[in-house]
Amino acid sequence: MAMMTDTAGLRAGYVAQTARRYFVLAMAAALLTLSFVVDVATGPGNYPLRTVIETLFDPVAHGVQIKVIIWDYRLPIAVTAVIVGALLAVAGAQMQTILNNPLAEPFTLGVSSAASFGAALAIVMGWSVLPVVGALMVTVNAFVFALLTCGFILFATRLKGVGSETMILFGIAIFFTFSALLALMQYMASEDQIARIVFWMMGSLGRASWEKIALGAALLAVVIPFGLMRSWQMTALRMGETTAQSMGVDVARLRVEMLIVVSILAATAVAFVGTVGFIGLVGPHIARMIVGEDQRFFLPLSALAGALVLSLTSIISKSLTPGVIYPIGIITALIGVPVFVSIILSTRRRSLS
Repeated sequence: MAMMTDTAGLRAGYVAQTARRYFVLAMAAALLTLSFVVDVATGPGNYPLRTVIETLFDPVAHGVQIKVIIWDYRLPIAVTAVIVGALLAVAGAQMQTILNNPLAEPFTLGVSSAASFGAALAIVMGWSVLPVVGALMVTVNAFVFALLTCGFILFATRLKGVGSETMILFGIAIFFTFSALLALMQYMASEDQIARIVFWMMGSLGRASWEKIALGAALLAVVIPFGLMRSWQMTALRMGETTAQSMGVDVARLRVEMLIVVSILAATAVAFVGTVGFIGLVGPHIARMIVGEDQRFFLPLSALAGALVLSLTSIISKSLTPGVIYPIGIITALIGVPVFVSIILSTRRRSLS
């Protein structure tokens, strides 16, 4: 009888915990929706929130001028912030899981610096890694170099004796290598070219377009269900490679699959908006603090948290100085560095205890 009572108590506790986590997801979605609407309403023209909401549902409700401002300028930027934030956060969450390191994310592993070098190569030298891309040369170069960097990290996982710690060191080496090459490009560049490179490195939502939004949304629609289908394997992996293997998880194959996913997500996000650091660190960190390591909830909450952080960043970038839009990369760095330091300190405390 006592055993049945204990089992019933455990079941009730599990159900309550699951319900709480679903409630957290719903609240995160609600906060993201609110932030999205405020982002659309924020800008040089001060329109009432009610006017903005009515224009979103009926584009011509308040005239053509407001329709153009909301639908052709503000809305693509706000949607891009949500999409790119989710892309980077999901990439960071998966990378942290497969490498078993809370500090792993596309920015810290050198993906962003590789993309910046690819963009600088197109700006300064006019070289394109793919022929006949025209005006998309900078974006394509950034995408390809980011993808190649992730491919190198993927190749490193196949080397015998290479663990997650060594892969982090590979990422640091990649970061400094491409940073040096980027500095060389800046040294060779003209004043106008330097300005374009710096603007790219700071990150901007101003390059938003509905074509990019459609591609990013399609990626998320594929990747998140794909990750959820492997949620128990990923959760088991967080318990350690030996534990995961004892539970029947093919760790090597799982790591390769997830790195391919991370490569595509990170390369796409960086190609869309330039260098935006720490979203892949902050989003998963927030999700881990709230729902833990259960991938069924950790992955979608990471996506929502990353989207919310970048959406709030977009609002801040337009609100600090009237008439001025600051690069989002600057703001995300200011947000991310304290989180980065707090993770390092918390990890060190756990290792000492």
